[in-house]
Amino acid sequence: MKISEHKEMIAPTLVLFLICLVITAALAGTYQVTKPIIDEINIKNANIARGEVLPEGEGAFTKIETELSTGIVEVYEADNKAGYVFTAEDKGFGGKITVMVGVDSNGEITGVKVTGHTETPGLGTKAMTADYLSQYNGEVSITRTNEPDKTQIDAVTGATVSSNAIFRAVDASLAQYKKIGGGR
Repeated sequence: MKISEHKEMIAPTLVLFLICLVITAALAGTYQVTKPIIDEINIKNANIARGEVLPEGEGAFTKIETELSTGIVEVYEADNKAGYVFTAEDKGFGGKITVMVGVDSNGEITGVKVTGHTETPGLGTKAMTADYLSQYNGEVSITRTNEPDKTQIDAVTGATVSSNAIFRAVDASLAQYKKIGGGR
């Protein structure tokens, strides 16, 4: 090979390398600028959701560092001690379902909200309607069988896998509530 042939191969490779380097630097810079903004928006949205499931918390919550039960992702306590908000995950039909559960200081469920899922629209999402989720409100103990002193929670026909995942997430939240000393 002649020197001119080497130049013909090296020049485009060098130009392509420099283009990739500049684009990578631009993406890294954009990420550094937008990450704090995105994090702030995510925190704001999470606090809005926490306020929806525990309205008495008045939108002010502090994360609690505690040993988490299976399925529990995080625990927040209302700053005014009105109760707790648990974020739990369980496997639905289409993948992971993330559920936020508010429990007041008396151990009663104040709200349940699905904050993330990959379920089939129109089927699995039937178990995520406000009407369906409202059956948990006011409960302190839930079951899928007819046990005394527990409230029977019905599954949604055609969305039983999703319903069961939400049920397990709520049940795990109630167990976590008891584990951190609630319901004494």
